[in-house]
Amino acid sequence: MSLWDFIRPNPLPPGDPATQKAGRKLINRNVDPAVRYQAAETLAGIGSEEAIYCLLQRFTVVIGTNIPDEDEKRFVFDKVVNFGTRSIPPLMRFIREKTQVGQALQVMRKICKPEKFMESLLELVKEFDPYYSKYPDKKIQTFKALSEFRNDQIIDELEPFLDDDDDDVIITAIEGMAAQANDDRIREILIRVILEADERPRVRIKACEVFTKRQWKVSGFRKQIGALLPDQFYLDAKGHIKAKSGYEV
Repeated sequence: MSLWDFIRPNPLPPGDPATQKAGRKLINRNVDPAVRYQAAETLAGIGSEEAIYCLLQRFTVVIGTNIPDEDEKRFVFDKVVNFGTRSIPPLMRFIREKTQVGQALQVMRKICKPEKFMESLLELVKEFDPYYSKYPDKKIQTFKALSEFRNDQIIDELEPFLDDDDDDVIITAIEGMAAQANDDRIREILIRVILEADERPRVRIKACEVFTKRQWKVSGFRKQIGALLPDQFYLDAKGHIKAKSGYEV
């Protein structure tokens, strides 16, 4: 063990020596690719939750050029998928602890039945801070995955994030809510967004885009919203928000 091993934080969980040894090899940029592949095989052979969690660490590092790196990650991806639902606890742990979770969410989508995947996503959303985004990409990736489903609970869980400090998080939350079928409720929420987003022009534009696509009227708020509409939009005679010529919605 080198001096560097003592001063560098260990990215792996504590556990049995064989798992730790293979886990360190899997994320070591300085070994031959064949060593990393063998480390993945070793972890898959051990098959414990800790070993699966160590396999997932390969998603956290970029090693070499794009194609070899992607090939190794795909190899690990398939190993984790092969464990089926046994992978869910280490996957949820990984998603909670790490900042880049796109590939882990892809594994979850692959191994979970749709209802279980949605429930897992909602469980994660409940744990997010709805006001502060130190790592906004985690929220964004999770919200995008949720937008694949149709359930009013999604609106309940995403609405608090309209007060997030990151515009991209808010926009993705709007997209997730807009994918649902409860027109009256979503329209009411987005009316409030349009009225209150004075310092967030991109958020107001996104809400207007949803109104345009859904062909909703701004009934009861025509005067207020007419005065606030971004330059890309106008109100027609019936109170629909319309995109001006040349603006793609």
